[in-house]
Amino acid sequence: MFATCKALLTRRSAPARHPAMGSSAPRQLQVLFCGEEFTWGFRFSKEALEAEPDIEVRQCRREDVGKEVGSAHMAVPLMAKLDAAMLEKAHHLKVILQYGVGVEGVDIPAATARGIHVSNIPSEGTGNALSCAEMAMYLALACLRSASAMAESIQHGRVGVPLGKTLYGKSVLIVGFGGIAKELVPRLKAFGVHITAVRRSAWGKAEDAAAEAALDAKGLWGQMSSLTGQADIIILATSQDATNRGFVNKAFLSACKPGVIIVNVARGGLLDYESVKEGLQTGQIGHLGLDVQWIEPFDPEDWIAKHPRVLLTPHVAGVTELSYKRMAQIVATEARRMRSGLPPSILLNNITVQ
Repeated sequence: MFATCKALLTRRSAPARHPAMGSSAPRQLQVLFCGEEFTWGFRFSKEALEAEPDIEVRQCRREDVGKEVGSAHMAVPLMAKLDAAMLEKAHHLKVILQYGVGVEGVDIPAATARGIHVSNIPSEGTGNALSCAEMAMYLALACLRSASAMAESIQHGRVGVPLGKTLYGKSVLIVGFGGIAKELVPRLKAFGVHITAVRRSAWGKAEDAAAEAALDAKGLWGQMSSLTGQADIIILATSQDATNRGFVNKAFLSACKPGVIIVNVARGGLLDYESVKEGLQTGQIGHLGLDVQWIEPFDPEDWIAKHPRVLLTPHVAGVTELSYKRMAQIVATEARRMRSGLPPSILLNNITVQ
């Protein structure tokens, strides 16, 4: 059934380990969702492929990925890691398709060595970036209006307290200028906000022109310390890697305005835990709005989780019907491409064809 699944997907650098999906291949192409978190991704993808009897979409628990990935042809990681030891057992695996943008949980060199394509789903054009931008707005507004203090007032029958702050007139620094940031700019602009953005790569890309033109100021990563002190609100919307993990640390916070609001809809590891805890204790951080945390699920008994100036949401910024149905269609498209012997539409590693 999969006689056409050859060329780029038959075998790359280690033919003995990854048999070609030819005439002796299994009756069904196996698409494995790695983890039971973000269950709507699995459900919508299964629905999108229900008319394809030769493609099976299944799901396993995060702790079972190492065992289950061995029979999969396409792995779709959610929060699960795919390390070298797991990939060593993945004798049929041809494609790893991250359900989202961040692939920090995938050992890309190990995948490349085994001839496995690594791909992801971009945030722009899928509804994911738009959804994350809306969540950033929600968290910023909830922090400005002291959401936990409002809940306390309801509980105690108080009216007219707390005193909130407006988003209007505030200075917002966006860290990162990918899909989320570009969706944030027009939404913030509508609230009468002064917007600055900082990025790691050079400015002036044609695809960023409209959003870049709407900024009031911009800078590069090395100028961060001079920009943080001007911001009332800092929104983290950048990818995470070894170079920026924990960059929101004591030095970063000391350069901020006292009482700064920090919103994170990117990755939990961008913040240094101890520095954030100290910042909350001293009041250097006025409010903290986190859709992503250091460890997920986050311990509800953790000191930060129980702090009255902290608002946590369960990593749902991109989890909307709009984005998840569109992303599921991409999973379906990529599964069909694989069945036809084509590589993924987006390639994050370089596989040598033999």
